[in-house]
Amino acid sequence: MISHKGWNNPLSYLISFVVTLLVGCAPALRPPAGPFSPAQTAQLISHLREQGQEVGSFQAVGKVRFKGKGGQSESDLFAVGRRPFKVRLEITHPWGKPLSHIVFDEENISVLSLTDSKFFRGPASPANTERLFLFRLDLDSAWKILSGRVPILPHCRAVSLRPDEIILYNCQGEVVEIISFFHGTALPKEVSLPRKWTTIALSEFKEGDLGPYPSTIRVEKGDKAYSLEIRYKGLKLNRSVPDEVFQLNPPPGFEVITLDDHGTWSLPDF
Repeated sequence: MISHKGWNNPLSYLISFVVTLLVGCAPALRPPAGPFSPAQTAQLISHLREQGQEVGSFQAVGKVRFKGKGGQSESDLFAVGRRPFKVRLEITHPWGKPLSHIVFDEENISVLSLTDSKFFRGPASPANTERLFLFRLDLDSAWKILSGRVPILPHCRAVSLRPDEIILYNCQGEVVEIISFFHGTALPKEVSLPRKWTTIALSEFKEGDLGPYPSTIRVEKGDKAYSLEIRYKGLKLNRSVPDEVFQLNPPPGFEVITLDDHGTWSLPDF
């Protein structure tokens, strides 16, 4: 188990956050009325893309709340990621009992389910990642969301048709992403991915290592049958993360289950 000590941030950075907005760390915006201009639209998309690219690693502690058709549950969360793409998640009962460890990269997924002594491993196929997270997110988008950044999907055209909103279209003219911003700021409020049937809401921004980050991230399926809410107590960026963090092997006596490419395995109880 990885130590979580020393990661808690103070509860409020409100003054610093307001000052950051006033001094213009984010791109300059248009007057309150009307959509963004083409230049502002391009600047905002470039800014969000650069924010994602500047993060080489993240380490976070907080809470994760899952809501599904069978009810909802809340657990403690430890998350760490590093580029090239690697992520480790540790999910713990609020009373301290470890529930599951998850490690995934661009090629493989490993899940250690401590509640039923099972170890799942297999390819990081789209079907398996959707089965694990219950959302149609590619792994790069998941990495950016966990690191408090906005995924910018491949697109051919970016247009602002309404105030505080940018729409990204693919080369076939289909909407691939809609990004809305808090009024009068460059802070993203909500990201809709219609082709992935997923919406990400960002709120309660705090001042962090590389500027403001959302301390609350809510991911919701299109039919709202499933949602995942992450509430970070602390998020550290671009700190050293050793390779050993991303090693995950089955303890003696655990049942090893090999995942196929089609996501036909049973989801462990987290």
